[in-house]
Amino acid sequence: MIDILECLSASLSHADPTPRYLQIANALEQAIRQHQLTAGAFLPTERQLAEKLRLSRVTISKAMAELEKKRLITRLQGVGTRVAQAFCYSLNDSGGFTEQVLRNGGTVDNQWLLRQREAAPAAIAARLQLPADAEIAKLRRLRLMDGVPAALETTYIPLAFLPEPERLEHSLYQWWEQRGIEIGHKRFRLASCAADRDAAALLNLAAGMPLLRIQQTSLNAAQQVLEFSEVLCRSDLYEFEVQL
Repeated sequence: MIDILECLSASLSHADPTPRYLQIANALEQAIRQHQLTAGAFLPTERQLAEKLRLSRVTISKAMAELEKKRLITRLQGVGTRVAQAFCYSLNDSGGFTEQVLRNGGTVDNQWLLRQREAAPAAIAARLQLPADAEIAKLRRLRLMDGVPAALETTYIPLAFLPEPERLEHSLYQWWEQRGIEIGHKRFRLASCAADRDAAALLNLAAGMPLLRIQQTSLNAAQQVLEFSEVLCRSDLYEFEVQL
């Protein structure tokens, strides 16, 4: 990654009638678009930039606002300012999170929090079209995209479609594909919510920050429910695409 302060100092050293805040914004935009600043990288604070460049905080703040309008950076109180790394997730795509991120050139990892069999609560049993207290597989994991926590996912699956949840290591959908289990279609329900302390700590956010909650039900061609999942997605890392 380039030296940010050196880059900005160089951009300000030339005689240029352009306002200072735009010179800074333009220099950072060029560095981001040329991938000299990597997605997800943190920028110095506005105070640090103002002190090192000998400019006012107002000038720095206006430059950051320009970049934010172009969705090149994200600014979160208590977290900092970082280069945007939004991932466009298609709800129409038959591939899951892992397949779509890899297809877009990113890297994926799981931090497993839970892989076990348990008796299904009544509400979950109903969603899975199972009798009350039926034994199911429950997965809970933190999904990391390019090393950054991106989503917290809890999934419930009939044992017929995942009899040994503790042995699952990577993509559930790839595991199904290898065993001839195919998804016929998916149903989604989306809503916004605030991150509670548990989710905030896992996703490296401040408590109360906005999240997108996705409830997904996947069915096979015979209309059997394969999974019901609830995913809490960081709103600064995701864009969603739906084709009707």
